[in-house]
Amino acid sequence: MGSSPFSSPTEAKAQEMPPPVPAPRVLPAPLRFLVATGRIFKSWIFATLACMSIPLAILFAGWTYRLVQHRAHKLWTIRLGKDPDNRRTLPRWFLSERSGNILSGTEGTAFHSRIAGILRALLGSLGANWRTGSLITLNSFLVTLPGGMIMMFSWYSGWDNSFKKGYEQAEIGPLWGLIGIFLFMVAMTYIPIAQARQAITGSTRAFWSYRKVRDVIRARPMTCLVLSGSYTFLGAIFMVAVSALTVVGNGDSFEGKSSAEIVSFLNAYYFFWAAFFIVPGFLLLKLIAGRIYADASYDAIVASRWQKDEVTDREQKIFEHARVAEKPPAPPGLMRTGLTAFSFIGRLFLRAATLLLLLLFALELYIAQFFTFEPATNWLRQPMVQLPWYHLIPKDLK
Repeated sequence: MGSSPFSSPTEAKAQEMPPPVPAPRVLPAPLRFLVATGRIFKSWIFATLACMSIPLAILFAGWTYRLVQHRAHKLWTIRLGKDPDNRRTLPRWFLSERSGNILSGTEGTAFHSRIAGILRALLGSLGANWRTGSLITLNSFLVTLPGGMIMMFSWYSGWDNSFKKGYEQAEIGPLWGLIGIFLFMVAMTYIPIAQARQAITGSTRAFWSYRKVRDVIRARPMTCLVLSGSYTFLGAIFMVAVSALTVVGNGDSFEGKSSAEIVSFLNAYYFFWAAFFIVPGFLLLKLIAGRIYADASYDAIVASRWQKDEVTDREQKIFEHARVAEKPPAPPGLMRTGLTAFSFIGRLFLRAATLLLLLLFALELYIAQFFTFEPATNWLRQPMVQLPWYHLIPKDLK
């Protein structure tokens, strides 16, 4: 029904306007709290179960790194002076964050395109979690492999030499052990920030950008010290957990127990430690590293220490929206000399403290090996570093 020829232009325009869209319903605060708590509990339980298996642990690692990316992009948005989009969905386990109505946008398309769209909506996050987790885990494994292999060789070489009474070669094991520990310490100064860079930028090549990772470590020595201390502290807890299991196994606790009962006890033990240690510890360490990188990278771009052609596509968005200085301001001559000397001494002290903490972290591997004789997995894989998985069942019990 058209508008009357005698109606005013305002009335005609009002008749042509579509009806107002109703505002979305907002749940009361208590219900929102219950819904959020339920989602957190669901993710916590699924992450705990994921730590029982290597493939599922890769999914949990990928989900964690995608959460790091989400938090970093939100931090960048806030520092750019914009309101963060709180409606942006957190990383999911299976469904794509853009799924919405699964069938929306598929009308009029070919059958195979509709099927592909539905699969992307149903399994989009699953694929993203697997891809992110596997790539970062592989890169982390490659960096820690030299130090872990040499430490493993030093351990077996030392014991083999002691059993054969080869006193003239007694220095081989300790010497190789020192070399392996040094390489492992160097790797651990690099890996946490490199993991955060790859997670935030979404680029595999970003993990191997040594200069950018080094710049972040130099710019945030205090927070990197805290991060190294967190690794050492959580590593000590893990060492106690592994050693306690060995002490229980060597006692009378398993005497008269069947293999099925022992396996059931081990599964419950690993589930407990995964729920209250591995899952929260892995999340905490990766979120701390992500915050360090997000802060330092933003400051480096705004201060023009990083150029636009040197960063990834996602980091280039900061250049597009932030006020980037033409060149970093330099303090006056005398002040510059004093600040340089003070910062050099301070950085040297913090770096020495960081290396000391990482030395303790490496020694924890040797101490744990004294209490529980494990295969190469103890040297080549740490739950807090590469993959959040620890579920060792002796072969004779399987």
